[in-house]
Amino acid sequence: MKKAKICAEWKDDLQQQKADWEDQIQSNVENVQRQFNRLREFLDSKENEELQTLKNEKEQVIEELEESENELREQTELVGDLIFDVKHQLELSSLEMLQGANCVLRSFIISGLMDVQQYWVHMDLHAKNDADITINKEKRQIQYIGYNMSKLPVSETYNLGVLGYPALSSGKHYWEVDVSRRAAWLLGLNDGKCAQPQLHSKDEMNFIKRHQFYIKQNVMYQPKCGYWVIGMKNSSVYKAFDECSDTHNSSVLALYLPGRPSRVGVFLDREAGTLSFYDVSNCGALIYRFYNPAFPVEVYPYFNPMECSYPMTVCGPPS
Repeated sequence: MKKAKICAEWKDDLQQQKADWEDQIQSNVENVQRQFNRLREFLDSKENEELQTLKNEKEQVIEELEESENELREQTELVGDLIFDVKHQLELSSLEMLQGANCVLRSFIISGLMDVQQYWVHMDLHAKNDADITINKEKRQIQYIGYNMSKLPVSETYNLGVLGYPALSSGKHYWEVDVSRRAAWLLGLNDGKCAQPQLHSKDEMNFIKRHQFYIKQNVMYQPKCGYWVIGMKNSSVYKAFDECSDTHNSSVLALYLPGRPSRVGVFLDREAGTLSFYDVSNCGALIYRFYNPAFPVEVYPYFNPMECSYPMTVCGPPS
């Protein structure tokens, strides 16, 4: 009877142990399931994020391709119209053909200007430590007022000009400037640093004053100094201040224009690496273009009235 009692107690202990182990195993099973469920939820979330990212990229690429396709279609139609007009001109007499050729070319040039005008940018103007330039309260008009050299402790070699804000770091941007009454101006881009005036002795300043225009434009206003500009002097001398693409040496190029521009358009295409200048007053004819300039991360529209007292006005977009 004693041994039977001991066996019964062992049986109860074994059953209790069995139940405890079953509970422990079930708890472990549920814990593993919870962990894997959380893992599945995490993976599902990541999968959805990646799929959404790919979907967004697909939509963006398709949208860009559709824009390119539309642009190509428009250009194809434009070229087709031009070909049609040229063929028609070829069927005319020599005199009629010469009379009509100018109309065909004007139509083609104007359409090119209209393409870039859709990227019109709005900006505010700020002079950078330049005592001889004023800006009106609307921050759209620049004027040279001059200064009294005798009141300055040192003489300035350069006019630092005016910058347009905000900075242009990507995309396409277009603006126009009214220079109709001006005999001198500089327009283009600047890296935002605007090289500071240099200190000179009295003899050096006398030499600089005698050769001021040459020194200003041939030495300072170059891409290596943070300037990408073209300019006019004495109402008829037009220059582009560029550098050789192979040697990177500074160069000043004389520009020959059929007439004096009263309004100049500037178009920056950062992706294409070009900066173009248009004579808006002459049907948008191209004046000059910088190719693949080594722009810094941020550049700013640049305006310099030089020593001309008539105002220079940054125009607003057409209504």
